[in-house]
Parts: sequence; C-alpha cells; structure tokens
Amino acid sequence: MLTLLRRHRGWFAGIALGAVLLRLFFIWRFALVTDDAVYYADIAKCLLQYHAYGTTQAEGWTPTLSRLPGYPVFLAFSFLIGGEDNFRPAMLLQLGFDLLTCLMVADVARRTIGDRAARSAFLLAAFCPFLMNYVATPLTECLEIFCIAAALDCALIALESQRLRWWALCGVASAGAILLRPDGGLILVGIGLPVAVLGLRQAARRRELWTATLLLFAVALAPLVPWTVRNWRVFHVVQPLVNTHASDPGAFVPLGWERWFRTWLIDYASLEDVGFQVDGRALDLNAIPARAYNSEEQRKQVRSLIDRYNGGGYEMTPELDRQFAAVAAENIRLHPVRYYLLLPAARTLDMWLRPRTEMMPLDTHFWRIAEDPHDSLCALALGALNLTYIAAAVAGAWVLRPSTPRPGSRGTPRLRMAGVSLGLLLTYPIARSLFLATTGAAEDRYTLECFPFLFVLAAGFLSWWESRRNPPTMAVVEHSARKNQSQLPLS
Repeated sequence: MLTLLRRHRGWFAGIALGAVLLRLFFIWRFALVTDDAVYYADIAKCLLQYHAYGTTQAEGWTPTLSRLPGYPVFLAFSFLIGGEDNFRPAMLLQLGFDLLTCLMVADVARRTIGDRAARSAFLLAAFCPFLMNYVATPLTECLEIFCIAAALDCALIALESQRLRWWALCGVASAGAILLRPDGGLILVGIGLPVAVLGLRQAARRRELWTATLLLFAVALAPLVPWTVRNWRVFHVVQPLVNTHASDPGAFVPLGWERWFRTWLIDYASLEDVGFQVDGRALDLNAIPARAYNSEEQRKQVRSLIDRYNGGGYEMTPELDRQFAAVAAENIRLHPVRYYLLLPAARTLDMWLRPRTEMMPLDTHFWRIAEDPHDSLCALALGALNLTYIAAAVAGAWVLRPSTPRPGSRGTPRLRMAGVSLGLLLTYPIARSLFLATTGAAEDRYTLECFPFLFVLAAGFLSWWESRRNPPTMAVVEHSARKNQSQLPLS
C-alpha cells in the first residue's frame, strides 16, 4: 500500500484533504448527541470521577453492565483531552479513525483485486456521506467500522504471509469490535468461516489454517474473560456480552410491548414515531399503521391500552405490558409466517435500502413529498446513492466470482478473484443480515458495518467496467489482479 501511496501521492493527498474537509463540515453542521451518546458519556464520567464502571447517581454511582466498556473508555479518554461533556475531541478522533478505515479498505481492494480497485475503493469510502455522518455522532459505529476493516485487512495479510502474528493482530481488531458492540463478534464468523472452509478444501494447509482460526478466536475473546468475571462478582450473572435489551439484571423490560411492536414494525419511521416513545413520552395512536390490528375489536383494545399509558404518566407498567403481550400472542397465532419470516425480511430490506438520514436533520417520512419537498428530495437523493453503492457491490460480486473459462471462449476477459477473498467479502454482510433479521432491529445504522465490504466489491465492479471501456489496458489490470491473487490460497 505504501508503494501505491508514493506512486500516486498527489491523488491520494487531494482525496484525503477533501475527505477531511467534508468530515469537518459534518462535525460543524450536523453534529448530533443522542440519548445513547449521553448514556455512554455518563459511564465515561463515572470512570473519570469514581474510577468505577457504572452510571452516576445523586448519591454517587451504581454499577452497570448495560454497555460494553469499549466506547465509554474511548469517551473517557476524549473527555480527558477536552473536558467532560465536550464531544468535539471524540468526533475529531473519530475523523482520524475514519480516514484510517478508508486506507484499509483501499488496501483490502489492492490485495484482492488490484491497484486500480484500491484507488476506487479509497474514493468511494472517502466521500461516503454515511460514514461522515457518524464521524459527527458520538456512537460506536465509526470505531466499529474501523475495527472490522482492520480485522479484514489483517486476515488478508495473514493469508498472504502465512504468519501467525497477523492472525493475532486480526484477533486484536476483532476484540475491539466486540468490546464496542455485542454484535461485533460477527466478524469472527465473517473471517473464521471462510478460512475454516479453506482448511477443509486444502489438506496441505489444514493444520496451519485451523491453528490460525483458533488463535484468532482466542485473542478476540480473551478480553471478555475479565469482563465476565467482573459481571459475576458484581451482579452474580454469567454475561460476557450485553443482552439484547441493553439492560441491567433485575431491571424491568417491557417484553410484551416489544413483542407486540414487532408484530407490525417494518421501517425506521415507525420506530421513531412509536418505539422510541416508550417510556416517558406520549404515544400517538395515529402513528400506528392499520397492519398492527387484526380486527376492529383489537383496534379498540389497543386504543384503550394506549389511553391508559398516556393517562398514567407515560409509564409502561407490568400490567399494561402483560396485556400487550396477550395482543401480540393473538397476532402471532393468526399470522405466524408474517411474524417469523415476512416481517423480519422486510425490516432487513428496510435497513439496507432506506435513505440513511436517521442522524441528519431530515424528516424520516421521506415519502411525504408534498408536505416537505426539501427534506424528501434530500432523503431520496441519499437513498439513491445508498442503492447505487449496493447495486455496484452486487454487480462486483458477480463479475469477480471465480470460474473456469470455457475452451474457445472469446470476448473481453474478466477480472477474477480468489475464492477465499470473495468469501471473506461476502460472508460477513450475509451473516450480519441474517442476524439482524432475528433481533427485531429496524435502525439502518446496523447495516453500516457492512460498507467496507461494499466499497471493495463496488471498486471491483468499477475496475471491471473500466477494463471493458479501455480494452488495451486490460492486460495490465489482469496482471495486477493475478499478482495479488497469486499470494492468496485459491479455493
């Protein structure tokens, strides 16, 4: 990668400068501190003030395990630099991590496809507004994406060099992803599964690859050991990760309400209009779509429950939660396919395809063009850009697929990718999509971790397209691709 940077230092410097300026603009114009960020900051302040992991209270502090320690420690470090509740240093640090992510994405593309793809991948990542948006938001996404890209890059270097120290570094990056978010462990599936399969198919390297996989998992999971011991000593529970509700043991969680909510939830707008309101805010019956009810009688029942919630100080009591659970059970009994298959698939598609505006000052109801044409047009433009990234990545996966040329075939040659490389680029996005379908999640930021993989695949498509437009350069492109692929084990 250093050779490529030196060869095109002016081009990379110009793109990097533009990327920095745009991210600074996002920090200045679109900085957003969410409720989650405030909660992370509270844990960070507890670390600084009491040297303990918990949340601050009027009388001191109380321990918690509702968030993994990665991001609170990062915020605590940034508060040491700029003062408590000052999120600007954290955003500026995230800017640096995001630029490193762009470089690692470029290196992944260089190792799997070629130099031209590396430049395209760097350009795609550097000017992606969705990454910029989360630089200006003190949440885990920016650092999580960095750790995932680092783990992928280290895995490719390890496969090329066949040195265990790179697998150890891959494990360190994976550990960082896990300590930031409980779903960060999916990167172990995205890397470990293709490598383990390769070990099955290549007997000569089986011992090496399986040893590497064990080392990867051991290093990645090692930091969870002291965290699990601490949780046992403090809370007397065996909990190495945060539970799906991000709650402490013994805290009341309205599972019945959440189950009913998932019997009709599809898009993020409903989550913002209804889901985020409980507890503490009024529920608007008009924000609930008709698909939430099976009959007019059930509509009246839900209306009565919501009236009781609104009239009772906006608190979801155990009794209300129990009655919402009964309504949910009836809906699931009548429509099990919709609940267990159709709705999860629809939510996953929504997280992939909707305009990524949840952290921008834009109306999430982007389809209401007549009511707010400015926000709607901006959101639709971002949605089109998001769809372009995805379409280019899908096309890249297709044109880069390994295959055996037919004898006597003619026409423009295609770029090809080693099977293990394509497996590393596809397994994680697929595994993450399947995982999200099981969680009831509907926030499109949860698919943003897949974008490093999309950038590389899209860059592969752009390289293939350019090679068709300029056939004389095809030999150079294929030589570069073969040079990089020859260092990787073929499936």
